[in-house]
Amino acid sequence: MTVSFHQYGEDFFPGTGSLESIGEGKGKNYSLNVPLKPGMDDDTYSDLYRDIMDEVIAKYKPEAIVLQLGADSLANDVLGRFNLTVKGHAYCVKKTMSYGIPLLMLGGGGYSVHNVSRCWLY
Repeated sequence: MTVSFHQYGEDFFPGTGSLESIGEGKGKNYSLNVPLKPGMDDDTYSDLYRDIMDEVIAKYKPEAIVLQLGADSLANDVLGRFNLTVKGHAYCVKKTMSYGIPLLMLGGGGYSVHNVSRCWLY
């Protein structure tokens, strides 16, 4: 099962990840895209993350989680246009840890060195 929370729109590369993109073949219905518009803030993102992930965890009952943490969603990123803070990011990590499921965290996008370093330090 793959769940992706990401900026989406005609003007954002690569333009993939629509809500209708749910996987193919044996993987059909094992891909959930949460396309978001620029300007996303901590409160809205956290609410979406909590509600969606609670449902995904309850339905799919994963044995492990791989959490890819792209810092391009932080405010003032060179590429991304969200308005998240490191505290908003951290909420999602803490929420994921609260499920008590083995967790592997990986780095990801982020095009402002200061944002990425502050995010990982936090």
